Amino acid sequence: MRLLDYLQRLARVSDGYLRPAERRHLTVVGDGHVVARANIERVDETRRGEILVSTNITAHPETLLARAKEAGLPIRSAGEGGPSIVLDEVRLRGIDFRLFDPRGLYPENDRMSFVFIESPRHHFLDGRLVKVSEEDGATVLSCPGLQLQSYLEDWTDCLFSWMRFFLMGDLWWCRHEELQGYHDYRGVFEAVQTTRGGAEAEDATFDAVLSTFTQHAEHWRCEVQRTA
Repeated sequence: MRLLDYLQRLARVSDGYLRPAERRHLTVVGDGHVVARANIERVDETRRGEILVSTNITAHPETLLARAKEAGLPIRSAGEGGPSIVLDEVRLRGIDFRLFDPRGLYPENDRMSFVFIESPRHHFLDGRLVKVSEEDGATVLSCPGLQLQSYLEDWTDCLFSWMRFFLMGDLWWCRHEELQGYHDYRGVFEAVQTTRGGAEAEDATFDAVLSTFTQHAEHWRCEVQRTA
């Protein structure tokens, strides 16, 4: 998947900023033991057991819920993220990584998740984008989210717009509004595509997205150092 190769590049750049001032993120596993969570996690695995797929992974949860009921899948009662579809097996593939934020304001919510569901028996779930976590022994697949507060917000609109235009035409996100910034960025991408062709435009515009991330990271790192 080309998208994951692009995102791996972004993750490595972010990781390069994280390493000089590494702070350990610990995840509790079994009997109170803790392990350090990697800054970059490539996911390519099959999960079995109790798997809860939150219906909030789509902009239209009622449609997803209806499809699950038609397929005869069990539904777990509504919780904080709405009703969950219960599976006993799912294939997951993608990448999850920490996004560099020199302020360190949200250490528990500073990761970008681009992990996709593959469900051979329930194709209406295929390609859904999720965040993977565990709760009371169950695998929980929920809607990815990221807390930024004035840092990289416009840039994430640009990244998501690039993904939607070139690689994921059904990608949906919401910041202040649905598909924030996409109309403006689409015009830019279309112009580059017209002058340079599809493949070259895809590469060149992602290079620009990556360069913009670097500029923001450098600026905010200097700001934090200056006010420390």
